[in-house]
Amino acid sequence: MSQKIYYHDGPNKFVDVPKYDLLSFLFESEHCAAVDETTLHLDADNPSQVITKESLRDLTERIAYGLRTNYGFGSNGPNKDVVTVISYGQPLVSAAFYGTLAAGGVYSAASPSSTVAELARQITIGNSRLVICGKEMKELVSQAAKQCNLPLDRVLVLESNPSYKFYSLEGNVNVISDGKLTWQRITDPAELKKSLIVILWSSGTTGLPKGVMLSHENLVAEAYIMSLSGREWAAKEVEAGRELPALRTIAHLPISHIAGLFGYLIGPFYGGGLVVWMGKYEWKKLLRLVKQYEITSFYTVPSIYLRIAKSPEVTDHFKHLAAANTGAAPMDGELQTTASKKLGDGKQTVIGQTWGLSETTGAVTMQPKGVSDYTGCIGYILPSVELRMVDDDYNDVETGQPGELLVRAPMVTQGYYNNPQATKDAFHDGWFCTGDIGVIRDGKFYVVDRKKELLKYKGLQIAPAEIENLLFTHPDIKEAAVCGVPSQEDPGSDIPRAYVVADPTRISEQAVKDFVKDRLAPYKQLRGGVAFVDELPKNAIGKLLRRELKERAKKELGFDGKGGAKL
Repeated sequence: MSQKIYYHDGPNKFVDVPKYDLLSFLFESEHCAAVDETTLHLDADNPSQVITKESLRDLTERIAYGLRTNYGFGSNGPNKDVVTVISYGQPLVSAAFYGTLAAGGVYSAASPSSTVAELARQITIGNSRLVICGKEMKELVSQAAKQCNLPLDRVLVLESNPSYKFYSLEGNVNVISDGKLTWQRITDPAELKKSLIVILWSSGTTGLPKGVMLSHENLVAEAYIMSLSGREWAAKEVEAGRELPALRTIAHLPISHIAGLFGYLIGPFYGGGLVVWMGKYEWKKLLRLVKQYEITSFYTVPSIYLRIAKSPEVTDHFKHLAAANTGAAPMDGELQTTASKKLGDGKQTVIGQTWGLSETTGAVTMQPKGVSDYTGCIGYILPSVELRMVDDDYNDVETGQPGELLVRAPMVTQGYYNNPQATKDAFHDGWFCTGDIGVIRDGKFYVVDRKKELLKYKGLQIAPAEIENLLFTHPDIKEAAVCGVPSQEDPGSDIPRAYVVADPTRISEQAVKDFVKDRLAPYKQLRGGVAFVDELPKNAIGKLLRRELKERAKKELGFDGKGGAKL
């Protein structure tokens, strides 16, 4: 039986990705737009501290030498020695990243919001014998190291302000050495494909995080393929005699997530752009810096766009914005429209959606530069990407019917670190199973929910995201999340329960229920009730931790953990 496969809608369904390791691709190939003098990174609080392409290469080779000579890092060959890195955003992370790779090591990214136990677990599972941290993390890392029996002389500290420092916790080693070690150049396709250079830990919104393995091929393919439509657009602009906007972005998302790691360490470097680092995310500081540094390119998560849309504080802060994108969670057309009006001149800068996962090295769909859409679609399939939409038995669904999105592409991971069972479970006949439920409407792709989060009420499917997106539109609701709780009246069914960030003196539970009742089908009603909260549980990148809400709901409603109510 033939499969229904969806491809890039253009003349080049497949493209040849340059056969380089990531460092050669960025530092030495003709594909990278940055030249030696290009300023790639600066610290927002200390703008005189900058890193150019030339100085980044120098730091990369000096750090590689420091890691190799002081810690034997990479001395037994590439793809083996793992370093765990935990820090808020700072310019020197870029040098630590490329220095790790140049030494032949593997960069394992830890969330700055990790607890001691979570970090210790990641160090242990990742077989990491070296930890790099920002200075704010020294105590946390010291405690985690003790839990893992990792000697404290294997803990290194990064500082970008007031000057660049990279030293051992005990102060006896300066990792930015006087000597230099250059990286191994790789052009063999098989070696590029099977290499391991980055481990990202999946967000764990539905379970414990797993280590997503990324290769040279994955990261080079993502950078090259994602940039194609933008470079095509830029060539037309130049041909028409129009000046291109400078590329300036602000680093505010965690660098432990693919959006931060790729979006600040790789993508802007490849495009010859500047990354302004703000450190730990703060809303008011973000607004100030976006205006101060005249940010032109902005990628963030829907929850931040929701705040931009609803906040009276946002006036002309984003007036210099020429490109805006989102991902990590679905955004409906209404939020896309209202948030876009706060950007640029309020008319021309439309938020484009991307869709992808850590396991796909980020985006596999995106809104091409110069194309606007206000419907909430996830953009268009990138070149060299193949998609399928299937039911629970892996049969292709008919167009217009929801199905799980499967992906095949050079950006797709080889699997999970030291977890063959999870790797086996994630693939079917060579296709990566994303767990996202998509649907095609009018020729466009939409993500309606996560497979594990869909609710069933009397056999009918309810997508929590649909109810959430509706609740977002209420002027008195700042944020909302919906989870399922077991139905007592109809065993086997889930009923939606809403958690809303709102002032209960301005809007009542019944008013929230009535708002949904007037706008959605009878089976999608908030039969599980409405709870008012001060904030919603989220991970470091702003993704909702729905499993925490489910646990809370069970306790509040008196369920025994087996699906039944307590007697």
